[in-house]
Amino acid sequence: MEQQQKQDKTIRKLKKQLKLYMKKVEDLEANARQTISSSDTSMPVRPVHIARKEKEFQGMLEFKEDDTGHLLKNLVVDLKPRGVAVSFTPGLPAFIIFMCLRYADSVNDDRRLSTLLNSTISSIKGVIKRKGNDFEVVSFWLANTCRLMHCLKQYSGDEVFMVHNTAKQNEQCLANFELTEYHQLFGDLAIQIYRQIIKSMENILLPLIIPCMLEHEAEQGVLGSKPTGLRKRSPSCPDEALTVEVLLQRLSFFHTTMSQHGMDSDIIKQVVKQQFYIISAVTLNNLLLRKDMCSWGKGLQIRYNVWQLDEWLSERELSGCGAKETLEPLIQAAQLLQIKKNTEADAKAICSMCSSLTTAQIVKILTLYTPVIEFEERVSNTFITTIKNLLKDRAESSNLMMDAKKIFSVTFPFTPSSVALETIQIPASLNLGFLIRV
Repeated sequence: MEQQQKQDKTIRKLKKQLKLYMKKVEDLEANARQTISSSDTSMPVRPVHIARKEKEFQGMLEFKEDDTGHLLKNLVVDLKPRGVAVSFTPGLPAFIIFMCLRYADSVNDDRRLSTLLNSTISSIKGVIKRKGNDFEVVSFWLANTCRLMHCLKQYSGDEVFMVHNTAKQNEQCLANFELTEYHQLFGDLAIQIYRQIIKSMENILLPLIIPCMLEHEAEQGVLGSKPTGLRKRSPSCPDEALTVEVLLQRLSFFHTTMSQHGMDSDIIKQVVKQQFYIISAVTLNNLLLRKDMCSWGKGLQIRYNVWQLDEWLSERELSGCGAKETLEPLIQAAQLLQIKKNTEADAKAICSMCSSLTTAQIVKILTLYTPVIEFEERVSNTFITTIKNLLKDRAESSNLMMDAKKIFSVTFPFTPSSVALETIQIPASLNLGFLIRV
């Protein structure tokens, strides 16, 4: 019994100690929580970056109808191509306009869509009218007009064009409107701009062609002396540095600019063909009017210059664009200046060789031909009569001069784009913050 009482006493004592220790632990925990709380309020919270889930864009740009004028002012009227061409995606204005067009189509708003299309055409026409002499501006809008025309076709839903698309691009085809009539309207606008680009190039090339192709005097030992009695005639252009290399530099500028603007390669080839035709026609016409240019040495110089032009084409893989063929009359005229002109056999060789020259042109060059050296004879009247008789049955134009203003008809083959509309970003410099990517 006494032992039981001792055990009970010990248990009561241990319970009291346990309660005491538990109270101390609770007090310590409370103090610790208070310390941590005060530390948290005094220390700054480390910023945490919250990543936004990537939104999948559909390749459209939302805009209000009232913003159409603002859009086209910033994107067409006030845009300076020189800065855009180098730093932006080629054809960017065309893609932006088309992405707006897709939005108007998606919300089934025919008025917003037609307003955008008609205002775009009017704005581009206005720029061409005001700045038609600026080659870079005209080139830029020819490239973008064609790109917009191609987009209208590529995303039309027509199976003929859809075969060139990716699956994603086919999902982005226009859903509510048929815009075939606008294909033709933008095609007509492209033709108008193409004619203007030819005119602007012609204005730049004309002052260079004669000095570079005919009048520049190369090394006398290579090309021979000037014709007898005509040594004091001065060139029409006072700048003695105008060589064929200057002309090639200008052609290179045209080609580089069009390429930077994203112009279709088929259109570039047609432009180059037209350039070479102008060079050939202007040079030949001048040759037919100037006795001082009709000599053996001048023929050699022309052939050298034509060879330089041919090399320029080859370096840019443009030999098959038809430009070389436009030089054929000029090549044959140069050969005519160098070939023998005495016997009937010579006459037959000339008639066979000069298939791209008319009888009037052949006779004119032979009549103007001036000996390089004193003891060389002029072309006899008998020889010229023989030429006329050999060519009397040839079916040809009677015109002496080439039509230097002739412009070849242009075509715009469909050229789809691989650019994914949903990946296109709008540079802040365009000031189009009111457009919303969708």
